[in-house]
Amino acid sequence: MSPNKFFQEAKTVEASNSAAYYFPLMSGRYEVKPGMMAFGSCFGNTQADQQVFQIDDNFAHYRQAKLLARGERLNKYYQTCNYSQAVTGA
Repeated sequence: MSPNKFFQEAKTVEASNSAAYYFPLMSGRYEVKPGMMAFGSCFGNTQADQQVFQIDDNFAHYRQAKLLARGERLNKYYQTCNYSQAVTGA
């Protein structure tokens, strides 16, 4: 399967039966801020709002995408230069 076809198969949040839905513009006001909320706050996603790791119908698809990316070239997806010696050593 070609990578482009694979990535087109992911369901949108609206089309998924089990994906939690977070829409920051519901207040009608666009804000740029961290939006830190207490764990367990209700966002209208029932049980998903109580879970740290929210596994939905798209989990297998996204996991496979990550595995393909790692297989392609892992260092393409994280920074490996311009770190201080202390950070590099850690």
